[in-house]
Amino acid sequence: NWSAERILAEIIQNDPESEFNYEQSLKDLDDSKAVYFTGEMVYPWMSEDYPTLSLVKDLADLLAKKADWGPIYDIETLKNTAVSCAALVSYEDIYVERQYSEKTAALLGDNCKIWVTNEYQHSGLRDDGYNVLDKLLAMAGNKEIVPS
Repeated sequence: NWSAERILAEIIQNDPESEFNYEQSLKDLDDSKAVYFTGEMVYPWMSEDYPTLSLVKDLADLLAKKADWGPIYDIETLKNTAVSCAALVSYEDIYVERQYSEKTAALLGDNCKIWVTNEYQHSGLRDDGYNVLDKLLAMAGNKEIVPS
C-alpha cells in the first residue's frame, strides 16, 4: 500500500522520538530538535486536500495496492546508454543527495552530462524553465560544455 505512509508509521513506531514524528515535535516545542519533512511523498489523504489529486484518487489507490511490480529499472540496460542526456544537479538539493545524482549519471556513462550548480534548486525547471531546458538540451546535443 501507500509506501510513504507505511514507512513513516514504521519509523515512528520504532522510534517515537524520531525527527520525522512531527506530532511529537510539536508537543515538545524544543527548538534544539530538528523536524524532518517528508518532501515529495504522496499520502492518501492528499486527494482530499488537493482538488486536482481527487481526480486520480481511484487510480492512485489501485497503484498503491498493486503488489506484483517487477523491477522498475534494469541497471544493465541503463549502463552506458547510447542515448544522449543531460541533468541539472543542485549542489545542495533538499530532496536528492547530490552524490546519488552523480552516481546515477556515472552509471549512464559518457552520454550523460551533468550540470552541478547552486544557481538552481530542485525547482529549477519551474523557476526558470526556458533557460534550464535550453542549457540541458544544448548539453545533451554536445553544443555546450558545462564543467561540473
